Amino acid sequence: MKARRGRLAAVLLASALGLWAATEAGAGSGGEAVRAPGRPGEEWRPHPAYRLLGRLIRVPPQITVLEVSSHNKKGLNGDANWPLYRDGRGDEVIFDAAGPGRIRSMWGTDFDPKGVMNFYFDGEAEPRFRVGTIDFFRGRHPLFPAPLVSYEKRGLWGEAPYAGNSFVPIPFVRSLKISITGQSRFFHIIYETCPYPAGFEAFAGLEDRTPLADAFERIGERPFEASAGEAFTTSTETVEPGQTVSLLKLDDRPGVIREIEIEADGGPDFFRETWLRMRWDGHERWDVQAPPGLLFGTAVKADDMRSLPLRVEPLPGGKVRLRSFFPMPFWDNAEIEWTNSTSRRMAPLKARILVGGNDVPRDEGTHFTTLYHAGQTIYGHDWLLFQGHGTGWFVGAVQSMRRAHYCEGDEHFVLDGAVSPQFNGTGSEDYYLACFWPNPDFDTPFGCVSGNIQEEGGGDILGAYEIPSSYSRFHLEAPLPFFASVDARIQHGGLDNTLSEYRSLGFAYLNRRPALRRTDAIDVGNAESEKAHGYRASGNGPAVILSASPEGEAFETSWSDSGRYHDRGEIRFRAAVDPANRGVRLRRRIDQKSPRQKAMVYVDGKYAGCWYHGYVNEDLRWADTDFEIHPDFTRGKNSLAVRLEVGRDGGEGSFTDFAYEVFSHVR
Repeated sequence: MKARRGRLAAVLLASALGLWAATEAGAGSGGEAVRAPGRPGEEWRPHPAYRLLGRLIRVPPQITVLEVSSHNKKGLNGDANWPLYRDGRGDEVIFDAAGPGRIRSMWGTDFDPKGVMNFYFDGEAEPRFRVGTIDFFRGRHPLFPAPLVSYEKRGLWGEAPYAGNSFVPIPFVRSLKISITGQSRFFHIIYETCPYPAGFEAFAGLEDRTPLADAFERIGERPFEASAGEAFTTSTETVEPGQTVSLLKLDDRPGVIREIEIEADGGPDFFRETWLRMRWDGHERWDVQAPPGLLFGTAVKADDMRSLPLRVEPLPGGKVRLRSFFPMPFWDNAEIEWTNSTSRRMAPLKARILVGGNDVPRDEGTHFTTLYHAGQTIYGHDWLLFQGHGTGWFVGAVQSMRRAHYCEGDEHFVLDGAVSPQFNGTGSEDYYLACFWPNPDFDTPFGCVSGNIQEEGGGDILGAYEIPSSYSRFHLEAPLPFFASVDARIQHGGLDNTLSEYRSLGFAYLNRRPALRRTDAIDVGNAESEKAHGYRASGNGPAVILSASPEGEAFETSWSDSGRYHDRGEIRFRAAVDPANRGVRLRRRIDQKSPRQKAMVYVDGKYAGCWYHGYVNEDLRWADTDFEIHPDFTRGKNSLAVRLEVGRDGGEGSFTDFAYEVFSHVR
């Protein structure tokens, strides 16, 4: 049994506004049911941690979530000491972004013992904070307390297999740069940006951390009052081979499933070979079709596991209790069933499903959905975790891997059809908040390893390859919003070059109606396209042709395109938008060999923000970078006059543009 975290009252400081408020309210609704004991109809009372879950049942607001990391810039294996760039002091920069924004999580390993982190807010010439890298993750800075930061042994290879994790939100208004004096080693940082500064102040340690702290304090517990809602129960005698058991069937009513609790046979075949299926609102296909192990976070067997959304608890007599707190909304009907697909009779099954009210308008809501994938890996192709079209949130994955040196694979997540992944990591175990495979058993609200494959393999690392692993990662501190599509994949081996056996389940909340529509495009260097959009730039030279490759799975693929390089002056063009827009996204194809590209953006003569790309890659040069325009600048208009001021207020290299795409946020 894993130890619980201590009480956190001392760190529950609240002042600054968050991006999202709690999104779900209301008590259980009526209907035929076996009601929960206690106080039927009691008011719905979620705990603070539920705010991290409840927001998922609505389509995302106009925000962007991105990752920067130390991934190898040549697309090869070996991801240590690849900073974004080196600054004028010779320090290795690991984060550099324009605001308003907020770091949501930071991970690192193999730290330089003498390394020092420097935090520069809003263009400061001197760092506001300087703290030793290891001291930072050990919680020795008062504004970054444990357990929101941690420095724990999460690997079993090497002399110092310690992973550092921070879930302290770090907001910034205009900009934030973090550098390392010394070696940066391995890192990844997840952050969000938005086009509206309301509620943002530079980091002071007073930000509202209550939901995060509550998630650590109550890890594995129900994140709301037990009697809030209506309980539907099912119980069976022994379950015959091939038998299907209906766990829930509701018609002609809206609701949100707040909890699923199942007591069942705890054998490995129950976890791997039986099936849970869920369907919402009359969909022809199942929205969820998965083995219980992957769906509840322990892919292989009944390992004791605690996280924010899922809990697995072995019981006496070879049984197991499974619990899910992922909210699952529906507007017309809901159906859940379990099938014993094995050839043996299984122990009795008991299920209790708690259903609450649903006050989210259908067109603003999402459906809980998963993608199951199992088989052998394919040389040269990333492993698919999840793929979907529409708008919603990608919230993570549970994955089991076996055979060959799979742990070197980096995650590659592409949002809304970008040319290269916005999430590009450093290794499979790193994505799951561990380090230096193989990994010991550990639990956190946002990521877990279930079991110890080295121990199960007789203490030999080579033997561990033959034991199926179980990893989980839940992006609940920063779910990944997408508005047209999501394609989430992970490598197998450093170059997609291992023959391994994988099983995975990707988790998402999806509204199948896209909320992003392309309304215009400019082909820079094409005289006809430039003329049609009134594109002109002061002081730029002739268009040039660049042959280059992108990061990600296609890093060995090269193509050519025309574009321009701007050292100073202005770029102007006019772009068509949907008058019914709820904001606009500009996407620009760039050459990221040019360092620290920066422009001030004006829309119809009004300042709309800073477009900044704080990253350099001289090898894999194609990239797309997005700029979100707040609807205050775009609402009711059918076109926008865009002016980009280049060479003012910083920036180091030429501002590059090879193409622009213009997207309108619509419902």
